[in-house]
Amino acid sequence: MKIVRGFRLLVLGLILCLPLTVLAMSLEEAKQQGLVGEQLNGYLGLVVNNATAKKLITGINQKRKQKYEQLAKRNGVPLATISSLAGQKAIEKTPNGQYVQNSSGQWVKK
Repeated sequence: MKIVRGFRLLVLGLILCLPLTVLAMSLEEAKQQGLVGEQLNGYLGLVVNNATAKKLITGINQKRKQKYEQLAKRNGVPLATISSLAGQKAIEKTPNGQYVQNSSGQWVKK
C-alpha cells in the first residue's frame, strides 16, 4: 500500500514539474479537433467554445495582427486588405476536414 501511494505521489510530482507548454494544446491539434478554424478576415476563430483553444488563438491572432500591420505599413495599403488576403491564403491552405469560414460567416468543413 505504501509503495502504491509513493508511486502515485511520484507520478503527480512529475506531472506538476512538466512545463505548461507540454500540457497546452497546439494550433494543429485544435484545428484537427474542430475547435478552431480559419476566418475570412485572416484571423483564427473559435468553432467550439473552449477555454484552452480561446487562449491559444488570442495569442496567435495578436501575432498575426502585428505582422499584418507591418506588411500594410510597408506596402502602403490598409490593414483590412492585408488581413483579407491572408485569410484567403490561409483558407486555401487549410487541409480537407478542417473548419473554415464561408462567405456567409458560417463554419464549414473544407
